[in-house]
Amino acid sequence: MQARHLPTLGQLLTLIDAADAGQSADVADLATGRERGVTVVIAQNKKQLRRLACEEAGVPPESLRTLVGRKSRPLADKVLGLPPISLVIDTRTATGPQQGRLFEEAFFTLDPGARWVALLDPGVPTGPDAPDMPADPTPPLMERVARSFEAAERPADVRPRWRTHQRSSDRVVATSELAIFRKGRSHLLKTREADAVTLLPRREPDLEVCEIASHDISTLSTHDHEQHGANSGDPQVPAEMASPRLGLRRYDGAITLPVNALAYHGRTLLPDSFRWHLSEVPTAWGIRDTGTRFARLQEHAEPRHLPGSYYHFGYNNSGHFGHLMTEALAKLWGWDAAKADDPSLKILCRIHPDRQQAPSSRLETKLLPAYGIDPDDIVWADGPVTVDRLYACTPMWHNTVPFYAHEGLRTDWARLRDGVLRGSPAPEGPSKIFVTRRGGHRMCRNVEQVEQLVTAQGFTIVQPERLSLVEQVATFAQARVVAGFGGAGMFNLAYAQRLEAVVVLNQWAYEARNEQLFAAVQDASCHTFWSKPDIDHPAGGRAYAAHQSDWEFDLGLSDELSDLLASL
Repeated sequence: MQARHLPTLGQLLTLIDAADAGQSADVADLATGRERGVTVVIAQNKKQLRRLACEEAGVPPESLRTLVGRKSRPLADKVLGLPPISLVIDTRTATGPQQGRLFEEAFFTLDPGARWVALLDPGVPTGPDAPDMPADPTPPLMERVARSFEAAERPADVRPRWRTHQRSSDRVVATSELAIFRKGRSHLLKTREADAVTLLPRREPDLEVCEIASHDISTLSTHDHEQHGANSGDPQVPAEMASPRLGLRRYDGAITLPVNALAYHGRTLLPDSFRWHLSEVPTAWGIRDTGTRFARLQEHAEPRHLPGSYYHFGYNNSGHFGHLMTEALAKLWGWDAAKADDPSLKILCRIHPDRQQAPSSRLETKLLPAYGIDPDDIVWADGPVTVDRLYACTPMWHNTVPFYAHEGLRTDWARLRDGVLRGSPAPEGPSKIFVTRRGGHRMCRNVEQVEQLVTAQGFTIVQPERLSLVEQVATFAQARVVAGFGGAGMFNLAYAQRLEAVVVLNQWAYEARNEQLFAAVQDASCHTFWSKPDIDHPAGGRAYAAHQSDWEFDLGLSDELSDLLASL
């Protein structure tokens, strides 16, 4: 085997087309096939890039991108920020593992029909006087990957690391010089809040993004929160919760909203799609995850077009009281600035696809006007829609790791409370209430014993779902101490006006920490009593059945609970 040197880009394009099509082709033919996107050439260093002589390959400069580097993650970030790509050529033959990692991280950014090529052997001899080089008995990594794809009769025949890549390739060619993978499926990139204004406009040329308002970082203390019981439960809320900087963004361009909060443009999911946008793997209804950074869109009906500007008020599990009170209300802070930016703005609310709900029965029809939003500005979508302009903001609430709640919620909750109670008499109510729970998941079997215990300490039993909205708001607005079973009934804590302490009873497999966040925003102490669930999480794992398990209050905590309630 003779020593070889890197071919020029023009030579590479000819090699790729011949290998892929099974026949020779000239550069002009290749250029015609690449009109749908940019060509990306990746080199190990600038010297290698110069040898490629890219400017002589006949590729229009506006459709050529060159990247230099060894490490996969920085290169992947650059590739993901490019407009639609027709061809990627990774020429870093000396870094086989890095070729593999880059392919692993960035292949899904390609549209169907686009090709990813790894150069394995330069394929051009340096001349008759070049010394012979010993053959490497182990084929390069990307050749092994490509040949495993070619030989596989089913995904299980491929190593787990590469199975999704194999399923997403509709044509694979392996030669001694090249490994070629042609994309066969569409994927959407999950963008993060930090990417919205920077990466999105580069990746989606038809989308304009700008930030029109922001909130600074907010830090809330939970130092006066106490845990009671044999198991304090996981995850733990930190002693101090720091929210990120919050931004309100305007997206100018066609945005499709298929279901709940999901929103995308072209081949990119907006960061506003995700309930937990800071999670390691953010996810949402309406998609199937592909690794950590990509997802496939589930099938949905053809979207109808809603002309005009809309404010993104979609949330997970549309119409669910608990999700509305936490993740949805946390998005209201940007409404005023968005409406000022575009007076024609409407707020977009969603009907859940699996629930029989009329807009008139939804709580939004009362809460949004109480906030100051004109009822004529509320628009309901009962299926997928596409809008011309979308306003969306970073939520003030993140009720999973890393936990945060922004102090600005206190202002928005007070605005809602005052709006609901405006013009309604507010009779004097009890200062100490216990929010009971007599239906749904996580039922406490000895609820009667618990109610007897708390009433003996002067607490009034409350079932919020049996009260009108005005009664709910007034009851929590006047309460000084709120105790109760963990769950959505306690989320009326948003309306508190003179709150000093929160007491929560729950089973320790329940992972939500909403009551702790409400207490932190309202600057109240919080005491959580944990009891054993009927079904616990498996060792080292997690089970949704455990999260929702029924349970029984640990009567061994009765004296401790009674003493605490008596002291408040």
